[in-house]
Amino acid sequence: MKIVLVTGSPRKGATEGMADAFQAAAEARGVEVARFNASKMDVAPCKGCDACMRTKSRCVFDDEFTAFTDALLAADGIVFATPLYWYTWSAQIKKVIDRFCSYLFVNGGTAFKGKFAALIASCGEPTEEVFGGLIFSYERILAMLGMKDVGRVLLTGVFERPDAYKSTDACVRAAALAEKMASNGPL
Repeated sequence: MKIVLVTGSPRKGATEGMADAFQAAAEARGVEVARFNASKMDVAPCKGCDACMRTKSRCVFDDEFTAFTDALLAADGIVFATPLYWYTWSAQIKKVIDRFCSYLFVNGGTAFKGKFAALIASCGEPTEEVFGGLIFSYERILAMLGMKDVGRVLLTGVFERPDAYKSTDACVRAAALAEKMASNGPL
């Protein structure tokens, strides 16, 4: 089984810590994990040129998004790991997600159909309802691409102490998500 793990945090904190726990648990179960940190990737945002729509092919701009999607096309699924920025994706991961648009046109929009996805996210606020915008966006992305949601790990209350995740069960839940994916095999 192959999974792409894309993280969207520019610093080492709760999101990266949970992603580390996920990756360690997945690899311990024999899953091949290709990890991409969107904050370090040279990926331009979507330019809205519509070339993908006109040509029914992947994005015409060749940057690190090409390697990312090559890995994703070869994988069984993707795990998005993001801190919550203004009630949605971080800007770093959003530029990668926006480029998924071209895959609505490649092969009739079926490039990711049937692949699975999971979400790992953290935020500073104390309650989970603040994830509403992120969850809505995540669910719509999966619906448009024909992907299946297999789980989420949401962690609140890490604003003042980014390492607060260490005293929660968030890493245990992230590892359990990896084990769930590995034990079910390609969905």
